[in-house]
Amino acid sequence: MIDMRIGEYHITSEPRNYIVSLAKINDDGTPKTITTKTGKAFNERILGYYNSMPLALQAVAKDMMKRGDERVTSVEQYVQKAKSVDVALNHAVYEHGLELEKQSQNI
Repeated sequence: MIDMRIGEYHITSEPRNYIVSLAKINDDGTPKTITTKTGKAFNERILGYYNSMPLALQAVAKDMMKRGDERVTSVEQYVQKAKSVDVALNHAVYEHGLELEKQSQNI
């Protein structure tokens, strides 16, 4: 099962889908939680359901490019923002891979 965070984005998996959600963030950068009947859960909005991990990551990248406080007014700025999104995604995938490797060694 996938349960991966990339900044304010959260990718989880079900048997047939990868779900991309956008978390509401506290001032300290941690995801907001809400209390439900079954316990605590992240306060998130689902962005979409995808049938593969690459498509889910593409959706995160696309949304990252659309969001943000900085205004993009030139091709150079767009390229720079695209590079920063690429770095963030690569780092998140690498970190998740390390976590999975540690889990597999503890089994």
